[in-house]
Order: sequence, then structure tokens, then C-alpha cells
Amino acid sequence: MTDLYRLLPEEMEKMVMELGQPRYRADQILYPIYNKFPKDISELRQLPTTFRDTLVAEGYTIGSASEVKRIVSEDGDTTKLLLNLVDGTPVETVLIQYPPSKINGHPRSTICVSTQVGCAMGCIFCATGQMGFKRNIKAEEIVAQVIHFARLLQERGEHVTNLVFMGMGEPLANYDETIRAVRLLTHNRGFGIGQRHITISTIGIIAGIDRLADEDLQIGLAISLHAPNDKLRKKLVPTAGPHSVDDLISAGRRYFKKT
Repeated sequence: MTDLYRLLPEEMEKMVMELGQPRYRADQILYPIYNKFPKDISELRQLPTTFRDTLVAEGYTIGSASEVKRIVSEDGDTTKLLLNLVDGTPVETVLIQYPPSKINGHPRSTICVSTQVGCAMGCIFCATGQMGFKRNIKAEEIVAQVIHFARLLQERGEHVTNLVFMGMGEPLANYDETIRAVRLLTHNRGFGIGQRHITISTIGIIAGIDRLADEDLQIGLAISLHAPNDKLRKKLVPTAGPHSVDDLISAGRRYFKKT
């Protein structure tokens, strides 16, 4: 089974052409899945019925996340959801809103997504860290978290304005899937959110920070330092190295210089 939300636009074009369809069929899939948010291939009414049947027969699906539990803050500005992914795996996703701007009247709506189920970093202050590591979340499952909230916001006449990779898990420990999700969500034929409206947070995966600096992306990087010295940081973050504070500051400077 292949989730349509996994395919970058160029991969979508290749797929439709391999199935004997003209290239423009790719946009007839991309536009609705990122703007109308269908839950099933049968809802892709722009496509001929025969092609929809072919997609199903070839094992293509439209993945989505189902809501299990919702908690809303007293002021209504923060909504925390427990979502079940297609295989039943539960993940936490959060919507954080700020007052409407004077320019367009829309609230700033930030989606906080998870990249792993559990986490191997073991930070003593973090509930997810105490769960232990279960599995990485696929790019299409990250996208599904965003799409779920995008659908809810669309019903209110609002839209996603910002995206932060600060939910469950360490994004740079699931590097390839995290970056694929970023490219899917920022592509102008995909979800289309601006790169400068995205931030990836890390507890301090040095190799990941250096690799991210070479991706030619304009996204933000947040580093969770948590302590001013190595002794305290090692106590709070068991996976921290012996010189983690200096190492992180150096990595941050390299990232800044390259980006």
C-alpha cells in the first residue's frame, strides 16, 4: 500500500504516467488532497472513475488520522489532540493559536507535530522520553497530522500559518522522514506552507544539525539546551555527550553561517 501523501509532486507525475495517464493527472490529485482534504480515493471526483479504480487496484490510499481525544485550554487558544494513525498508532498533535493580525484578520495557527512514537533521548523532564522509543513516524503520517488540523481550521474559515516539529520524538533522529515531510508540506504544488514558517527543534543531534545546514532549506532551527554546563545537562539529558554544551553552540554557529 502506498499513501498518496507520501509522494512528492515529481513522484506523483511519474506514478500517473506509469499507469498510462497524462502528466496533468498528478495535479488533479495534488490539488484536492492538499486543499480539499479527501479521506478516500473515491472522493477524487476530478479523476475518471476508471483511473480511481486503477489507483485502488494498484494499492494507493489516502492516509488520514482519526481523532481519539481532544483537550482544549480554558482560553480556547490551544487544542491538544490524540490521533490514531492509519495503523492505529496513537500520536499527539497540538494546535496553538494567537490573536488575529490587523493585516488579514486571521489568527496565527501553529501546528506542533510529532515525528516519533516515544523517544530514545530519555530526557528526565519529558513524558515522551519516559515512554521509551516505539517507532519512527513516516513522512505521510506527519503530513496527516497537519491535514487533520487544516481540515478543522478550514471549517472555521481559518488556515495553518506555522508548523513546528516539537511534538513527540526527536525530529533529527528520524531525519529522512522529517525532511521528506518538510518538502511535501512546503512544495508549491503540495501543502504550500512557506519554509520560513517552519521550525525544527532538536535536543542536540550534532550530525543532524550539520546535515540540515546542507539541505538548502530556509527553515528555522531550535536547540533545546536546558542547562548552562555539561554536568547539569548530562543529568537532564542522559544521551548528552561529555562536551555537549560547547558542541551544540559550535553546531549552532555552523548552521547559522551556512544558512
